[in-house]
Amino acid sequence: MIQGTRAVTKTLVARHELERIALQEIRSFPGCEYVTDIEIAYRVDRVLHTNWTIHVFTREGGDMMRIQYAVTTTRNRLRHQYDLRPES
Repeated sequence: MIQGTRAVTKTLVARHELERIALQEIRSFPGCEYVTDIEIAYRVDRVLHTNWTIHVFTREGGDMMRIQYAVTTTRNRLRHQYDLRPES
């Protein structure tokens, strides 16, 4: 290990489990009660060092700026902890 860096071990999770975790996180933000569902999609992102992204579905009337903030914050928090387990 190079001095000043640390190894990060991520947990591999199934898509439905990561969707449940992310939806719970997003809905915990004030103003995100309009989020009805989310979908986790497999996508390798070498910049963010993850293999998934979040798509959000909302009802009419939601504050999209607030929802986008919640999605970005949730993705940044969870990408350090989880990678999507390959589906067979």
